[in-house]
Amino acid sequence: MQTRIIIKIASLLGVLSIMNINAQVGVGTSAPKAALDVTSTTQGVLIPRLAATQAEAISNPEIGELVYATTTDGTVIKSQGFWYYDGTTWKPFGASVQPNIDLYNGDGTLTSDRTMTMNGNNLSFDSNKLTILSTNQRVGIGTNTPQHTLDVSGNTRVRNLSAGNVVATADGTLANGPKVPYGTVKESLRPTDHNGWYKLDGRAVNTLSAAAQTNAATLGISGNLINAENLLMKQGSTLASGGSSNVTLIRANLPNYSMTGSTSTSTDHTHILAASGFNFAPNAAGNAYVLRSGRGTASGTATITLPSAGAHAHSGVVSSGGSGTPFSIVPESITYTYFIYLGQ
Repeated sequence: MQTRIIIKIASLLGVLSIMNINAQVGVGTSAPKAALDVTSTTQGVLIPRLAATQAEAISNPEIGELVYATTTDGTVIKSQGFWYYDGTTWKPFGASVQPNIDLYNGDGTLTSDRTMTMNGNNLSFDSNKLTILSTNQRVGIGTNTPQHTLDVSGNTRVRNLSAGNVVATADGTLANGPKVPYGTVKESLRPTDHNGWYKLDGRAVNTLSAAAQTNAATLGISGNLINAENLLMKQGSTLASGGSSNVTLIRANLPNYSMTGSTSTSTDHTHILAASGFNFAPNAAGNAYVLRSGRGTASGTATITLPSAGAHAHSGVVSSGGSGTPFSIVPESITYTYFIYLGQ
């Protein structure tokens, strides 16, 4: 055993001697072509193997010092493989700044844009979690079979938007803005202002928010909002109001037609007698009549009987019994509250 050790030491000294002379070492070759030339068809070179924490504990490592990390529990060295020291930090082969960390085994930081070529394949994270369809160019959240460019199965929430409605701009960007144009009027069962909608209750415009006042002025609304209480909406001049909820009928509103009827014999009435060339007038004394014909005057008491078909007229007064009370012209209805959209 001692003889073999001495022989190996002697061989090593011989090699070192050759190094000093030729400045080249050949292992497996008698004609080295570099400072160290290892030639073999059956074996490789074995670099020192250290745990990640052991490699990082090397005191004052030299630039270019090489180790093979066997663990992933270091502060910098977080993957197995060859690591070298660049004078400042340990780096794996193939990395410029950050370690080339396997996504499945550790965390990392992108230092520039990266592109994954899916080559027609789909990418999924667990079942019904997140799916990217390469060919159809669709993304599914909560579903493995998205039917649209973005298909979300479940509730969706957009955070950090200021209060208001979300609309799509001309280029498709979602942004805050009016869901409907300013000045739009709607009916609602809600009793108070909400989300930029203001109740048409006749209040002063200067009591509204600053944005609402600006939009109201743009629409030509100044002073007060229209009070839509008990009013019906109709097409016409903007902001105009008027009319009445009731009406009183007058004679001109009635149709022109004759009413017919008959009176009983006991009804008080007046006869006016007319005869060609003669005038009859009742005498103040009672049942006497004064007969005047031409210039002469004859008087006497007589009973005059008018024939049933004689020419005469009846006049009288019949009360309608009405009081002239207006009646409502508002049809059967359901009550809403009217709002105008002026923004917030």
